[in-house]
Amino acid sequence: LFPMYLRVGSLGVGIALSVYPIAEFISATPVGRYVDLKGRLRTLILGLLSISVLTMALSLTRDVYAVTIIHGVMGFSGAAVTVSSLTMITDLTVVSNRGISMGGFDLANIVGYALGITLATTVLHLTGSNYGFAFVATGTLLLTAGIACILFVKETSHSSTHQSFLMNPLVGLDQSTRAILPLWFGLTCILGVVFVLPRSLMESGLRFSQVGLTLSLGAFALGIGSVIFGRISDKIGRGKTLGIGVIGMIVLLVSTLDAVSRTPFRIYEQLPIIALGGLLATATVPSALAYVGDKANRNLRGSAMGIYSMMLSLGMALGNLLGGYSTHVGGLSTILETSAGILILSLLVTLALLYRAGALSLSRKQSNPQVR
Repeated sequence: LFPMYLRVGSLGVGIALSVYPIAEFISATPVGRYVDLKGRLRTLILGLLSISVLTMALSLTRDVYAVTIIHGVMGFSGAAVTVSSLTMITDLTVVSNRGISMGGFDLANIVGYALGITLATTVLHLTGSNYGFAFVATGTLLLTAGIACILFVKETSHSSTHQSFLMNPLVGLDQSTRAILPLWFGLTCILGVVFVLPRSLMESGLRFSQVGLTLSLGAFALGIGSVIFGRISDKIGRGKTLGIGVIGMIVLLVSTLDAVSRTPFRIYEQLPIIALGGLLATATVPSALAYVGDKANRNLRGSAMGIYSMMLSLGMALGNLLGGYSTHVGGLSTILETSAGILILSLLVTLALLYRAGALSLSRKQSNPQVR
């Protein structure tokens, strides 16, 4: 809904979208440390309740400045939800099942995106483009989730610590884990670009219902792939699985770019290879998250997952801006070319850092036995 809700151009949409991840980036480190010191559950509940109210508030105005401010404040709530939930998953798992559990986390995110697209399409169809009602409905769902956490979710068992606040969020990660951060940043940057994709597809001539159906089906498939590859990472190792995901991302971008560069579009002719690339690309998220969870010091898990949130939010912010700019200057093909460039650059940096760290093979056997 968001890109169509604002009455501004594509670049303005990108700027408005980027405020949320920028705020999440700023707050990720202190939120992660708060989770370590004060607990996971209270942070999760506060994040859910606050973001529900803010989501409903979006229905009150379409003024771009007011919406941008509200969206920015939502970024702080988003960091609270993401960091606390990831830390709880890490607490509740061990090396042998952490990958599939992180895949489940990614499945929940992706299915949420798909249902959100479906909800938006349905509301606009039934209410005659009543965007406000859709934001109220979404905020109500978030409020329900917050109440459910209060009633049914228990705090996870973790090692409490009374250490002082740490300004360096990287202290909880080893050298090889730090090395994959550029790649993670690149992948999340591409995700930020994708958030502008609905508007770009509509400007390319597709109807809103076509865009919604295509993205919803794709999201469901990607979510299932995350669970599958999460389990595979438990079996063959995080690094090998992450490599599969990167190959899949390259196949996805190249095949899609080839399809949209032709007139008329050949998306459906290229669909098998695009689908294969998309499926393989789902290996990236669960393997990277599980690897960070494997390596994180027990007392610093919140801080470690705060770094994940930082990379996610900073990448999303830059991706929103690049996506909006790419749509403005060149449309869909430029978006895909930008994504490919981001992926190649981030992959080269990560490979160089892994080579320097002597950890090009990130296997399950290298996991810290103390966190099992």
